[in-house]
Amino acid sequence: MIKVAILGFGGIAQAAHMPAYRQLEAEGKIKLVAVCDIDPSRFGGNMEINIGGSEEQLLGDDVKRYTAWQDMVANEQFDMVDICVPTFLHAELAIEMLSRGYHVLSEKPMSLRYADCLRMCEATKAADRRLMIGQCLRFGNEYGFLRDAIQNNTFGKPVTGTFRRLSAPPIWGWDNWFMDPERSGGCLLDLHIHDVDIIRCLFGEPEAFTCNTQDVYSKKDLAHSRLYYPDFSILAIGDWSQQGVPFTADYRVGFEKAIVDYAGGVLTVYPRDGEPYTPEWSANNFYTAEIEYFVNLLETGAENTLNPPESAALTVKLINALEKSAACGGEKMKNE
Repeated sequence: MIKVAILGFGGIAQAAHMPAYRQLEAEGKIKLVAVCDIDPSRFGGNMEINIGGSEEQLLGDDVKRYTAWQDMVANEQFDMVDICVPTFLHAELAIEMLSRGYHVLSEKPMSLRYADCLRMCEATKAADRRLMIGQCLRFGNEYGFLRDAIQNNTFGKPVTGTFRRLSAPPIWGWDNWFMDPERSGGCLLDLHIHDVDIIRCLFGEPEAFTCNTQDVYSKKDLAHSRLYYPDFSILAIGDWSQQGVPFTADYRVGFEKAIVDYAGGVLTVYPRDGEPYTPEWSANNFYTAEIEYFVNLLETGAENTLNPPESAALTVKLINALEKSAACGGEKMKNE
């Protein structure tokens, strides 16, 4: 059984990771031994974020609480640490934990800059520990359906696509860090990165790209990116200026023989020469699937073929390049 500690107990840890750990603990796959956050009031739970809220009394009496990670590592025995702190702290804390002999699951984005991502990859090799980044869409069944369709050529070749991710401003974070692009990277690196990552995962590396952003509440709150492939292009839209509007994540991908549409939790195939239908598939919890996958890697020693850290690093590299395109007024650039 893998023993787990969580570093950072804010919204994503409470609303997304904790339900996963509760389920996996009930199945006998993990044991949550400790959590750490600089704000002890976080241990009470019940935070609300864009994807929903957490329940009260998330932590059992057997889970130790710490306000300094140094105290946690000095007093507790665990195998992996789940890093859920603000983005600007990811690289240094991941490298520190790896060097101390822990396996690390770190929330996305991997880091603010590609150079730090490379340092993280080097650290995991030097420590002979496992590192995985929480690019959770790779574990969602609606995206798995799309992956299978592409790999199996079910509907022919892709010809176009649009991915959207729309949210209210993430003002729930500690010290309002999300709205400070120097600490979060803004919408581009925190929200938009989900779709940029899954597009890379599904279609491979684009040949070129453009990106336009708009300031609304802070910097780059709205991003429109177009990724160019040899025979088609994909549009990705990320927007966290949607105050008062429910969180939305959807896609529509056109193939030679059909259009695959995912919206409002419903997956529909529209054949170009037939009637639309709902394919066989079942929704799943991205975060539970993600964490269970990582735990299985630790238990079995299997190769991480779905979400290796080197791939997550390349997503940050592409986001950094999209920032440059946006700074140049949406200039089309080659992916190098």
